[in-house]
Amino acid sequence: MWIFEDRRKRRARTPGKRSVSTCAATVVCSLLLSAACLLPPAYCLPVHGLYEIQEIKPGVFILIPEDVTDPDGEPQFSRRANAGFVVTDEGAVVVNTMNTPFRARELLYEIRRRTDLPVRYVINTDAHPDVVLGNEAFMAEKSAIIATTPAAAEMREYARDLRRRLAWDENWRLQARMRGIHPTPPTQTFDTELRIKLGGEEIRAVRLSGGHSNGDAVVHLGQQRVVFLGHLFESGFFPRLDQSDVRRWIEILRELESWDVDLYVPAHGPPGGKKELAEFRRYLEWLSNEIATRVAEGKSMGEVKRELKLTETYRWSARELASRAVEEIYQQSFKNGNETAPQNREPAGLPPSND
Repeated sequence: MWIFEDRRKRRARTPGKRSVSTCAATVVCSLLLSAACLLPPAYCLPVHGLYEIQEIKPGVFILIPEDVTDPDGEPQFSRRANAGFVVTDEGAVVVNTMNTPFRARELLYEIRRRTDLPVRYVINTDAHPDVVLGNEAFMAEKSAIIATTPAAAEMREYARDLRRRLAWDENWRLQARMRGIHPTPPTQTFDTELRIKLGGEEIRAVRLSGGHSNGDAVVHLGQQRVVFLGHLFESGFFPRLDQSDVRRWIEILRELESWDVDLYVPAHGPPGGKKELAEFRRYLEWLSNEIATRVAEGKSMGEVKRELKLTETYRWSARELASRAVEEIYQQSFKNGNETAPQNREPAGLPPSND
């Protein structure tokens, strides 16, 4: 605690003397600091919390950040993503590591509050910086960092591109944001499926790529009936559609809806059940069909944006991504003559509910 004094009063004092109020405040501060040092670690919360921890099943936790953007880290991915961890009697498994190593250390702090056993595995569901830039925080844990082979290649390409961006003289802002951050690629990859057995828990990492990105994987806890979907599912957030194959994405979501699962954990927002996953899938279907119809009518991208009014129709976070989603699907529909626009299997008309 800091004590600020009025300079005019300080000059008026007799040198070498201190006011009674200042001395009393100093004593109180000393006592408070001493008491704080005696508190057990469980009461010493991180200063920059801005997140909540949910135990969605016994031993299965999610760190859900508040919808804030970070002043450090990759500026294009400054919104913190969810992270998960599973605690067993043989160690812990982490799913995604957030957007900076500083946030990943908060994740590690929460793990350490629950177990002293090592973090044996870290699984990245894709290569986007908001779920992998915290990987380096687990190097000291000697964790195996796992991702699909295409995701690992994307991470290495991102690291090369980042070095080029940082080398530009005018990129001093980026250099300041990325100071102390070292992109850390996987130490282990898989092509189709990877099974981990730890402490009586079987964890499957399954590649379901070609929709959101080429390197997507999901992490399935069969006994717990939970699956971590990463960016394949956004709950109350506009999704990032950079070069995504929306038709394939919808097919993947339909497949996931058929799985024997209670909870789907998204990249952003709270976990949901089959209802919430289906609503997100219907959003992609509706948006694709609406854009395809307007492209067939010869409307421009600007006209499509004005007519759809996505941010008014959907009261979701990450509003900056809504316009980019329209642009991406518009370009795909125009390029392919509407052939890639998926057909909605449900009645057309009003957009699906976002409540």
